[in-house]
Amino acid sequence: MPEVTAPGWQCSAWGNVRSKPIAKSSAGTGLRNASAPPKTPSSALSPSSMSPTSAPASRSSFGTAPGSIARRTHSACRTQTAAGSPSRETFPMPPEVQRQMFLWGNPRLPLRPIFTMRAHEIRLMTNGANMPMTMAAKIRTLRWLPLLLCAGMPAPVSAETLGEAMAIAYQHNPGVEASRASTRAAEERMRQAKAQFGPTLTADASYRYAWRRVTQSNITVLRQDGFTPQLSLSLDQPLFTFGRLSAQRNIAQAGYGASVADMHSSEQDLMANVVIAYAAVLRDEKLVGIARENLSQLTETLDQINARYTARYATETDLQQTRNRIFSGQAQLELAQGNLQASRNTYRNILGHYPDGLLPLPQLPPLPRSIEEAQAMGAASSPVLASARFDLAAAQGRIAQARGNARPYVGVQGSVARSPLAVENDDTRELSAQVQVGLTVPLYSGGLLSARIREARQLADAATQQLEQTSRGVRENIASYWDQLSAARRALPAYTRAVTAAQSALDGAQQQQLAGQVTSLDVLDTARDLLTSRQARAQAEAQLYVQHALLLGAMGQLRADSFAPGTPPFDPNAYSSVPFAGLPTGPFVEMIDALAVDDNFKASPVQVENDAEPDHVMAPEPEGQ
Repeated sequence: MPEVTAPGWQCSAWGNVRSKPIAKSSAGTGLRNASAPPKTPSSALSPSSMSPTSAPASRSSFGTAPGSIARRTHSACRTQTAAGSPSRETFPMPPEVQRQMFLWGNPRLPLRPIFTMRAHEIRLMTNGANMPMTMAAKIRTLRWLPLLLCAGMPAPVSAETLGEAMAIAYQHNPGVEASRASTRAAEERMRQAKAQFGPTLTADASYRYAWRRVTQSNITVLRQDGFTPQLSLSLDQPLFTFGRLSAQRNIAQAGYGASVADMHSSEQDLMANVVIAYAAVLRDEKLVGIARENLSQLTETLDQINARYTARYATETDLQQTRNRIFSGQAQLELAQGNLQASRNTYRNILGHYPDGLLPLPQLPPLPRSIEEAQAMGAASSPVLASARFDLAAAQGRIAQARGNARPYVGVQGSVARSPLAVENDDTRELSAQVQVGLTVPLYSGGLLSARIREARQLADAATQQLEQTSRGVRENIASYWDQLSAARRALPAYTRAVTAAQSALDGAQQQQLAGQVTSLDVLDTARDLLTSRQARAQAEAQLYVQHALLLGAMGQLRADSFAPGTPPFDPNAYSSVPFAGLPTGPFVEMIDALAVDDNFKASPVQVENDAEPDHVMAPEPEGQ
């Protein structure tokens, strides 16, 4: 396989580049002496120097970079003749072949040329004696150069799909873990409320020392001291609380349901954030690539303007206009790279690691056929709406609790005690037991209990209004995401056609410029139109995917198992720390006490939003999406 190197440079066995002047070419070839290169006013704006992420490519350091692609290519492609030295042949190279030589040499240094060439010449080292080669044969030989370079490039270490990212976030995101811990705490509060129906058994034990002295007329007539133990066991069992304990249980159960709904809401928000972050990284990577391609094309345009300027076919104004676009392209590339890094930081915040080789976005679950079906699905499955319903149930439970606090309380108390008759010795002692049924009736509280009842009613009224407001918000989100998705589906094909038209216009403008029909400014403006159209299409593609995911989230259908079927779902009912709360008498007392729960109240009128949906027609999905 022949090896291609730049004129004036010798490639060693490991790709090290060292200077070697080329002898003056024979007459008629039109090649200059290597020691006197032609003037290139645009050398300071070459692709390697214009790249904001790469340092200038020096002749002595590029080929010696450890692990570089140039080293592997030279080592793999180098061949020797029978005498041990390769043959050389010098031939002129047209500009279009020069542009093909600006290949990706290092992943960290994009647009850095692997070979530094001089004007229109290249050395081709072949295996064997010097033999004539046609220009077409030489160009066909150069076609294999990109394949040789790609063969030495390392493959990506790892790749991540959207499903894998969702599974990682679902299982390890600290925000979701905190929500799950809050759900388990709410379950414990529910068990605390159920435990109040059962008995409370308390044991007391003491061991004391007592000393006593009795005197009469300053004469001690009795002196005693000693240690005495004392034991007691007491039992308290509520019998009937007129709905007080049942209301507390209902409040705890509603709080647990709201906590579960909030947990599901946080999970769906997390899934939406994963989709947004994933799509943002892919979008910004594409925008960075577009900015780099634009900068490379502007650099080539500057080279052409320089050549025309040297031949007096272009003016200084043409050069400055092109340089202006190049500097603007550099700024756009810097901003695009900054946006990409910001998206990568957001991705790390959600998943705990930076993205590495993200794969293309997968197909999203299908949508309902009409917006009415989407609204019905959201009303039934939205965790935000479910949480608002549980909040209303908890507010009604507080009304019953406030009413129960103003009603009688019936309970039974029992105790068993063993105590000495004398405090200083345990020789004589007694064992006693008693059982009593008590009735406690609140008679007067200065208006405290009635004020608490009115407060609970107002809170329940507020929860009723908040439920309607939440329902309106869910309906609004579904309708908005539906319309935005439909608009994005219609806009993406238009952006695609705009890119095609802009590319065709640029090709035509370049041909017309060669014929002198348009100016260089017209070509630059056409190139800017192509850049704008490509950027808009990349953003529209990401927006289309994100709007689809947000619509699924508004309907309560954005789940991790839809993208990663093997992800184990979190079951809040699997956590059971106190399975026997309130036993043995709790279930019977709970059943009786529930008969007296009074949580009825008359809410203020609610203006229900029930307008019929206008004509929301979903646009068809674009082809290739």
